[in-house]
Amino acid sequence: MRVVGILTEDSRMYFEILTALRSEGLKHVSLEFSEPLPANVAVIMSTEGERHRIPFDKVVTDPNPDVAMEEVKSILAGEKDLTTIVVGIDPGNRPGIAAVASDGTALMRMQAPDPEGVQPLVDEVANRYSSSVLVVRIGNGDRTNRNRIFNVLWDCGYSVEIVDERNTTKRSKTPDEDAAYEIALTPGYAPRERQEVSPLPGEIRNIQRLSRLQSEGELTISRVLAEKVASGKISMEEAVVEQRGLGASAR
Repeated sequence: MRVVGILTEDSRMYFEILTALRSEGLKHVSLEFSEPLPANVAVIMSTEGERHRIPFDKVVTDPNPDVAMEEVKSILAGEKDLTTIVVGIDPGNRPGIAAVASDGTALMRMQAPDPEGVQPLVDEVANRYSSSVLVVRIGNGDRTNRNRIFNVLWDCGYSVEIVDERNTTKRSKTPDEDAAYEIALTPGYAPRERQEVSPLPGEIRNIQRLSRLQSEGELTISRVLAEKVASGKISMEEAVVEQRGLGASAR
């Protein structure tokens, strides 16, 4: 049976890897740098700082345990069809992201800090699977954040589809990432131009409400500033500072 090898002198990392492997029910073996590698080792988990010491081509060193486990499981499952990689994105204030192989295997699952933060994570997938064709699919909900994400990726030259995301929400500990996985599996349509970002009145009012919380009740940012925040042109912190400089709370 092919197993996972743990090869690290970092005791803390060793314990974290061991715990993750046990929780996944994956067969594993502890290795030493001074000993030859067993023939049944399919993949080795270690740290990035120790990678150069390991004479093996399949070494996983991602510090994110969830990402590392997905990569390990993909390797253990054998050769996957990586001709095309689809990245699904569940739009929102903190978008969920899932990279999926052609056979449905989840390769990476992540959550971006904000809509513009999606692009570096998609770049990470593109760099990791540089020999694959990359397709990006975004759920059609949350129009404002969806279009912000679309435009950033469009400007970077990615092939982007918009997908009907009905029935993708799951009751789980990671609903955004689970929804992103379902979105990745659903074909969509490919717009041929950048999308208009025009926040709805309800979104503007909600951002103004959040500005009062951000400033501990000191002020409410103007509708103009709230629209800029909703469009991703400035951050809430910048809007509060700018409104404070105007000297009056604008409603």
